Amino acid sequence: MITILKPSQLKAETGKILDAAKTAPQYVVRDDVLLVITKADSVPPSGEEAVLSSPQRRAELWDEL
Repeated sequence: MITILKPSQLKAETGKILDAAKTAPQYVVRDDVLLVITKADSVPPSGEEAVLSSPQRRAELWDEL
C-alpha cells in the first residue's frame, strides 16, 4: 500500500520522510500533482570524476537537473 503525504506532513516530519526515502520512494501531492521523493543514483557517468567532489561539481549537477 502506498501512503501519499500532504505538504504539511512533509514540512512537519522532513527528516523522518527523507530518511524513509533512502529505502523506499515517498509520495507527496501538492496542487494536484503527485511528487516522488527517492534516493538518487550516485554513480558518475563513465569517464567523469567522483560525483559531488566539490561545491562547483554539485552546482553543475544541479543545473543539469
